Amino acid sequence: MKPLYSIRRARATDLPAIYLGELDYIRQIEPENEARWRDGMHFHLKQWTNGIDRMFIAECDGTQAGYCFWEIHDEAAVLASIHVTSDRRGSGLGRQLLARFIADAHAHGFRKLTLGVKADNPARHLYEKSDFIYTHDEHGYCHYVYTTAAPSST
Repeated sequence: MKPLYSIRRARATDLPAIYLGELDYIRQIEPENEARWRDGMHFHLKQWTNGIDRMFIAECDGTQAGYCFWEIHDEAAVLASIHVTSDRRGSGLGRQLLARFIADAHAHGFRKLTLGVKADNPARHLYEKSDFIYTHDEHGYCHYVYTTAAPSST
């Protein structure tokens, strides 16, 4: 039987798990940047706490299984991070979290959604299958855009 996931808005008590997920990402995908990432912890804490209302937590059987959060940059909603625990990867949870980002950004009136991902990150396949369009490379990251009409507020 497929595990059932619930996705909810984050709370301050979720921040330690966010820290561990981000550290896991750095160690797996960008290990050469770990020292710089740790040096920027003040920035990360500010980013996470200021954006907690745009952060979602996925749970399965009462255990955190992943999260995503997004930011506002000019006229775009930018997916800042999406993470699924290693034991839950391949379960479709990443797709559910990405859909939550898209829906929440649209609910806030954004028509342009963007993200950047390391060229060798396997998550690129998820974004490409989810109608994100590759736009360019910059500093080792592939950038994507998802542009649709925001739902009407009627």
